[in-house]
Amino acid sequence: MLRDSARAIYLSLLGVLVTADSLCVHLEELHNKLQYRQRVRYMKDYFPIHYTVKVHYEDIYRTINVTHMRNKSFTEMDLKLLWVYINSQVLETVLEILPKRHPSRAYVESISTLFNYLRMDVEKVVGDIEDERVEEILYRVSDMDPWSRTKSIRPKALFDNCYWVMKELFRCNWVP
Repeated sequence: MLRDSARAIYLSLLGVLVTADSLCVHLEELHNKLQYRQRVRYMKDYFPIHYTVKVHYEDIYRTINVTHMRNKSFTEMDLKLLWVYINSQVLETVLEILPKRHPSRAYVESISTLFNYLRMDVEKVVGDIEDERVEEILYRVSDMDPWSRTKSIRPKALFDNCYWVMKELFRCNWVP
């Protein structure tokens, strides 16, 4: 059980993450950067045909995962927290494979910076998570060594997943 002060921090962050207007404004730049044309340009066109990246199975966070987790009684806050952490890890993985002068590097770095800001806001409550399932997922995502990556996926698919899960979780009225 959370202490009163920790619960207050958790609830205040929950209020920030749940307030659609507040968070939608903060996520608008990320939404704009993840538009379809940019994802195709930077994550498909600038890569060789059929190029894949090795990731951990847990790094692939799709809308179907969100649906399954909702059916297993994960809270919306937990789903949003996982979205931030998992996609932060995905961005680090993509940056590892990109050469310094790759045309997509600045694009991925700008998105990574936005996720770093989101992650700083969320890290305040990570230690106060009540659900052991979320703690287990966060532990698996953060403590995996690069040599245990077994799933091959296209970089664009990773960014597509990030975008569609963001749309599913936050339900903002962004202009396309």
